[in-house]
Amino acid sequence: MRVIIEKDYEKLSKWAADHVVETINRFQPTAERPFVLGLPTGSSPQGMYVNLVKAVKEGKVSFKHVITFNMDEYVGLPESHPESYHSFMAANLFNHID
Repeated sequence: MRVIIEKDYEKLSKWAADHVVETINRFQPTAERPFVLGLPTGSSPQGMYVNLVKAVKEGKVSFKHVITFNMDEYVGLPESHPESYHSFMAANLFNHID
């Protein structure tokens, strides 16, 4: 494990997104060999998601062959509920990427 300490939230968010982009691209995912990515929820990673969406729109990365799973979810809360983490991820990332 590597700990990254950054005093500025924007710089940290950009660093985290760049790290994800570089790791996905280095892996070179395909339909037969997808990249699997665990994603956190809540306010802390929102800046990273903004930067990931920007990277997709700029053509720097594709999520076409990336499988994700959330690290959190509320038990018994339907996916469609606006307070579910499924809804959070859709609003902050999935609705904006390929």
